[in-house]
Amino acid sequence: MTTTQTKALFYSGALFNWGGVLILSLLAGPLGLEPPQHNLFGQIALLAIFAFGCGYWMVGSNPRANRGIVLLGIFSKLGVVAIVWAHWLAGNATTQMAALVMGDVLFALLFAMYLKRSAA
Repeated sequence: MTTTQTKALFYSGALFNWGGVLILSLLAGPLGLEPPQHNLFGQIALLAIFAFGCGYWMVGSNPRANRGIVLLGIFSKLGVVAIVWAHWLAGNATTQMAALVMGDVLFALLFAMYLKRSAA
C-alpha cells in the first residue's frame, strides 16, 4: 500500500466516523433509535465515534507512529458490528442499522490489510 493510499484509507475512515456521528444524530428515528444526543450514553457514544475518527485522522497523518490506533480501530469496529448484528438478530435493531455497520466491516478489513502489509 503506497503512502498516498494509506493516507486516503485513514482519512476516509475518519470521515466515515464523523459522518456516522451526523447520521446517528440526524437520522436516528428512521434507524429505529432514540436520538443519541437526548441521553447520557448516547452522547458518550457520539463522542467515542467522533474521537475514533480523530484517531484515524492521526493515523493518516503519520501511519507508522500511530499503528496502535489501527489495531484498536479494528477491535472497536468489529465490536460495534457484533453488538448491532446481535440486536438485529434479536429483533431489537432495524435492517437499516445492520446495513449501516457494513461500512465498519469494510474498514476493519482494510485496516487489517494495512497492518499486515506494512509490518516491519
